[in-house]
Amino acid sequence: MTEDAGQVRVCEYRRCGAALPPAVGRGSRARFCQDGKTWGRRNLSCRDAEAVLSDAESLRESDTELDDTAVTALAGQVDRVLEPARGLVETLTTLRHQLEATTAAALAERDAALAEADEHRLHRGRADAEAAQARGAAEAAVAAAASAEKDKAAALRERDEEGAARRAAVQEQQRAEGQLAAVRDELARVADRADASAALAGERAGVIATLTAELAAARTALDEERGRGQAAAARAEAAETRADAVQQRFDAAREDHAQAIAAREAALNAALEARTEAVAAHEAALDRARADAEVLRAGFDQRLTELQAAHEQTVRSMHETTTNLGAELRAASSRADTAERELTGVLTALRETPELPATLKQLLDRSRPES
Repeated sequence: MTEDAGQVRVCEYRRCGAALPPAVGRGSRARFCQDGKTWGRRNLSCRDAEAVLSDAESLRESDTELDDTAVTALAGQVDRVLEPARGLVETLTTLRHQLEATTAAALAERDAALAEADEHRLHRGRADAEAAQARGAAEAAVAAAASAEKDKAAALRERDEEGAARRAAVQEQQRAEGQLAAVRDELARVADRADASAALAGERAGVIATLTAELAAARTALDEERGRGQAAAARAEAAETRADAVQQRFDAAREDHAQAIAAREAALNAALEARTEAVAAHEAALDRARADAEVLRAGFDQRLTELQAAHEQTVRSMHETTTNLGAELRAASSRADTAERELTGVLTALRETPELPATLKQLLDRSRPES
């Protein structure tokens, strides 16, 4: 066995450290991986990668400054290439802030418009509810007015019936007065006949004796007739008394009924006027509510139109801003591509410059961007 048989060896590339296979036989010992492993964009082996790191460390640890003309020119060209990139970053940052501010303003205006539209809808609903209440009150007033008209018609019918009763009483009084006049005429005729009989008795005094029987009979008949006349007179007086009582009752009833009708008509007229005023007031309130609703609806429609126009203007402005941003982004991308091409050209020119040290060329090769 050799002296290294019990030791484990690893790759000396500081970023690898993989275990190496044990050494067999004599000869040089491999210090790096031999399995084809590569590193970085240039696919360096472990040995080459360690060499590049060593060269870089030697450059960093050197006490001398790199003041070569080529390095200074390279720095100037790199600054010239980076300057448009910085301007591009600033422009993109400014555009992003502008886009965020525009978007936030548009969203705030949209939220305000939606809130205002909700408030207008709420006012419109309240106006419709008030109009519905006014319509209900107006309908109730109309119904009350119709009821008052019915009451007035009933009162008029009662007045007509009372007038018919009064006319019937007048007719009854006229019939009683006619009967009384007939009785009085009968009494006048009886008195005339009595007077005629007395005159005939005076003229025929000579035949009194012969007519004694007839006179007695006539007196008996006269007494009977007078009894009938007195009964007729009593009946006439009773009829007059009844007629007077009926007339008094009729006058009292007529006066009471007239007063009741007048009071009822006054009450009905007052109620009808009150109902009419209430209907007029409700109709006026309904008209005002409708006018207010129309004003609110017109204002809401106008505000909605303005908000829609403002929203459309905002959308167009955002679209224009987005289009301008896209154009500026494309221009910035074009400038970045140009800067990248210029940087690539500068790096290529530097690599092809024979005055540069080999170590600096290796660093430039490592910093080459991937294609």
